[in-house]
Amino acid sequence: MKKITKKSQELLYGNDKITLKRRKSGITELSSHSKNAMAYAQALSHCEDRFLQMFLLRIIGKGRICELLDDSEESLKIDIFMRQMNFHNSTQEDLNELPLDVKSYFQSYADGVNHFLDARGKTWEFKLLGVHMEPWTIQDSLMVVKVMSYIGLAQTQQDAEKFIIQSLREDVDLEKLKSLFLPHLNSISKEIISDLKDLQYFEGLIPEEIKFNSYLPKMMASNNWIVSPSKSKSNSVIQCNDPHLEINRLPGIWYEQVLHLGERNFQGVTMPGLPGIIMGRSDKVSFGFTYGFMDMVDYFIEDISNEHCLRDGKYVNLSTREEVIIRKKGKPFHFKIYENECGTIESDPKVSKLEDGKYLNRAWSASKLGAVGSAIALYEMIDCEDIYSLKTALSKISISCNWLLGDSDGNIAYQQSGMAPRRAESGLFPLRACDQLSRWSGIINPSELSSVVNPKDGFLATANNDLKNYLNPDAPITINLPMGPYRVDRINQLLRSKDQFSVDDFKIMQSDLYSIQAHHYINELTPLLANDEISLLLKNWDLCYDKNSKGAVVFEDFYHNLLAEVFTEDFYATEAWDYIQKKSSILVDFYYFFDKVIIENNELWFKEKSKMECFKNALAKTQKNFLKKKVSTWGQKRRVKMTNILFDGKLPSFLGFDYGPISIEGSRATIVQGALYESHGRVSTFCPSMRFITDLSERRSFTILAGGVSDRRFSKLYKSEVKDWLNYKYKEELLD
Repeated sequence: MKKITKKSQELLYGNDKITLKRRKSGITELSSHSKNAMAYAQALSHCEDRFLQMFLLRIIGKGRICELLDDSEESLKIDIFMRQMNFHNSTQEDLNELPLDVKSYFQSYADGVNHFLDARGKTWEFKLLGVHMEPWTIQDSLMVVKVMSYIGLAQTQQDAEKFIIQSLREDVDLEKLKSLFLPHLNSISKEIISDLKDLQYFEGLIPEEIKFNSYLPKMMASNNWIVSPSKSKSNSVIQCNDPHLEINRLPGIWYEQVLHLGERNFQGVTMPGLPGIIMGRSDKVSFGFTYGFMDMVDYFIEDISNEHCLRDGKYVNLSTREEVIIRKKGKPFHFKIYENECGTIESDPKVSKLEDGKYLNRAWSASKLGAVGSAIALYEMIDCEDIYSLKTALSKISISCNWLLGDSDGNIAYQQSGMAPRRAESGLFPLRACDQLSRWSGIINPSELSSVVNPKDGFLATANNDLKNYLNPDAPITINLPMGPYRVDRINQLLRSKDQFSVDDFKIMQSDLYSIQAHHYINELTPLLANDEISLLLKNWDLCYDKNSKGAVVFEDFYHNLLAEVFTEDFYATEAWDYIQKKSSILVDFYYFFDKVIIENNELWFKEKSKMECFKNALAKTQKNFLKKKVSTWGQKRRVKMTNILFDGKLPSFLGFDYGPISIEGSRATIVQGALYESHGRVSTFCPSMRFITDLSERRSFTILAGGVSDRRFSKLYKSEVKDWLNYKYKEELLD
């Protein structure tokens, strides 16, 4: 196989002819006459441009970093976690359940990867590391689905529940904690709290090595919106997709392609390691998702005796997996993993036997058969030509998503996806696993998940928010910790501001930096502002988080001072709160629960000091903070490098593996989301990783990626789209 260039290259897969070429923009364009041949061709192009990304993900998903890449204590923690999650080995069950046509489709993708391996071999990075490339299998692709479903998605729910458990163990004020997460903790009992304090082993929030590891694609948040013909200047559906992921990495997570399957055409982004289009459009439909914040992770309390767990008054066997992590530099690390029908027992991997007592059991609904539905959907989506068939396919996806979709007949729809467990309580605090009524009673059928078709407003929008307007009121609780409403409120505000919109209007919307959150706070703060420099910066601020703004810098200082003023001292120790603010994703993801306490003037929190006293104190701290230092701009304060996913900024800048530093615009609450936080010396972000706009009356889309087409450092496509992405420019890609 030759390199893919602008000159068409023809190959055969069985009796099917495949054509591959590279467009002027650098993205690959593939033609075939069967689904399987298309999957094969996709694999070839993924390997050409994202070999490093694919095989790094496989290594880390299998828990083999210490063996193949970097033998360190940090890597060992990642490997242990990946083995505990069983991302790869659990896919054998998924494989057994795949329909034959879907299995054949994924096998064709694996054949393409292995053809590339045979023809071109491994990249220089893996040669340098001495890594042997084993053949790609269907299970490797199914593992990609499971990693996508968990890391940065279901994981955020686990973070929140660990935060609650840790708070209960540390004796924080229970009534305040209940009010923070109202009404989800109302029924927690003293017995459960006592059990949590008596745990034999407790892991804090997910090890930061997992969350901040540069190899992993982290899916965090997103925007999407869609308008019907009644709201469109072209009298057709227009869709915008704006997924927010980690962007301080090269290559970017997504890989863009144009596919031709016989007479049908597809354009959008793909995930290296998987066949199919993840977000984009065809001749007749458009589709895209945001993370749905469905609660797919719960904890249960297990009563363990002699490595048995209590069930219905008697102790029964636990399943045991013995894992061995091969280490480059040291002796192999042996440890046991204990499991049952609920999930995985959290235990110390360095201890060879479970001591008797109470333990947490982590249950993740997608741990068993969590890739089957997604694999089937990726296969079925190709044949969908209207929103009704597409809704049915998308509802099977195991990842928690809020899908928006449209068709050439002018229909628009919302569809929820994910594996929502049927549970006894809200899911935000652990229940005793020994009680049968406390355990899950299966997974909610995809047909029961919420959907909306052709709303009377003529538009739909999601931004990881509470979707009570879209969700079926009679359905079981699936979302208990959504993100704040500010982004979706701003999107809806703009969509209601005009009768009709064009693609150019939506390009402007995708660059919007106005904060409704800041608007709420500044309204209350204004009476306290005088005529000093800090007060004037706040008074004159346009509430936009652009890179030249000084008002944004001052407001953020005030905001964090205010949070500390309200939530430290008699609730959290200063050190603990500092960790929550700066070293975890808790505040980044769930800030609105803290905001509500302040905005609603919750009396539980303002007994010692009034709300306005807290505002005054926070403002005074901000004024003091800037007495001896100059106020920088938002862009100066928020600088980060885009680093190579393998070398992670460790190489000298002149070698060109990294880009920047760049300035991160936006905030947690703006359409252009600009979240930035750090841990263990590594910065993590989530920002618009791809912008996509398409009008179904036209045979083109406008797109841009945070990165480039290729993960090859010496390719001109390595950083090819970064400058345009930073400047809110788009490239035009034709569907034909």
